[in-house]
Amino acid sequence: MMELQSLEAEHGVIGAMLRQPHLIDVLSDGLSPDAFAWDDNADLYRLILDLHADGHPIDVITLSDRRAELPSGTRVMAYAGEIQSNTPSVANAKHYAQIIRERAVCRLMSAAAERINEVAHEQADIEDKISQAQSIILGLDASGSDGECQMVGDILTGHIEILQKRLDRFEQGITMDGLGSGIPDLDVYTQGMKSGQMIVVAGRPAMGKTTLAMNIAADVAINQLKPVLVISLEMSKTQLMDRLLAAVGGIPLPALKTGVCSSDNSAELAAAALRLRDAPIAVSDVPVMTMPRIRSIARRQSHRMGGLGLVVIDYLGLVEGEGKGRTEDVTAMSRQIKLLARELDCPVIILSQLNRGCEGRPDKRPVLSDLRESGAIEQDADIVMFVYRDEVYHPNTQDKGIGEILIRKNRDGEIGMVPTAFQGNRSRFVPLANHCRDGNVVKVNF
Repeated sequence: MMELQSLEAEHGVIGAMLRQPHLIDVLSDGLSPDAFAWDDNADLYRLILDLHADGHPIDVITLSDRRAELPSGTRVMAYAGEIQSNTPSVANAKHYAQIIRERAVCRLMSAAAERINEVAHEQADIEDKISQAQSIILGLDASGSDGECQMVGDILTGHIEILQKRLDRFEQGITMDGLGSGIPDLDVYTQGMKSGQMIVVAGRPAMGKTTLAMNIAADVAINQLKPVLVISLEMSKTQLMDRLLAAVGGIPLPALKTGVCSSDNSAELAAAALRLRDAPIAVSDVPVMTMPRIRSIARRQSHRMGGLGLVVIDYLGLVEGEGKGRTEDVTAMSRQIKLLARELDCPVIILSQLNRGCEGRPDKRPVLSDLRESGAIEQDADIVMFVYRDEVYHPNTQDKGIGEILIRKNRDGEIGMVPTAFQGNRSRFVPLANHCRDGNVVKVNF
């Protein structure tokens, strides 16, 4: 059984620094004092780094001059001198540093196992326990590292590469640095859906929130080949599959539901089925969900699919809270959704209902204050867009068949309105350029 610490490796690194101080920068890269198992070694290592950072020469005399004793009472000169004299070679010092890092992670794993064991014995819902255990394990990558904070100069070095990539995209005629929605005019505002973003799609009933979200999910999976997870609390897998087939194949939804499409639209159905068969879309339609359970499912699916490009949750109002009052529950859920987006390093689209505030106004287009149950949704979201169709309120409107996507909050860009064509019988929003007023369907980029 492997020991969780190595006194020899720790002495080997410190001894190499004392014998050849020019190796300090190389050996200390990514090696935190906290990675040392013995306090005296950690304190002596920290002393070496402090003295080196101040530009002073490193040897047993300069170290003892800075500090005669370590916090434990150990004499610096005697301890450092003993380590140096017992280090005959520095040839394997980088390997010793790696051993220290790995043993530190192993100790963290052991501590995590103890914590998970405590969680297992707690009185709590099993999904909460699983979520806590996953969080503990996923936190191991960042634990024990001193990389939580970086100086701007260090960040700038890596950021230059990002700027160069943006320039390369621009020179290729590509201005978007995130996932596309399938609606180019919408992408102009968002510049693409970016990792870590919480995107809210809201609207009153029957406006087409789910339709828009599933259109985006289909485009991300089929055209951009990014894995997508759909958490559907409102619709079953069968209902979602009908909508996907209708949108991707341009097939009338009633024909799918009645079975007529199998004869009248057999070619379109076969083509849509072929495209969806290979699409990296995973669907969960468990009707009762809590945020811990959603996060647990998302983590597992991310592991299975090698990462996620997009998560869609339909919809927030059906997620079970902790019973602390709906406003407080939704506030907590909103925060967890934002954290999930950061954790999975992908955008998360959350669907939300609106209160009835817009119903009493002459102009029924929604505003941010119409978001139901909690102002935290507006606060946490990076993008808030509303789906509005005037024909829902005014059947004889001249804008019949037009769906407006109202961008009311956009943390990284401008707000505005994107007009689209709503083809309800085919369960999709399409760019107006791909739609004919006479009802004929033009090519859609699925």
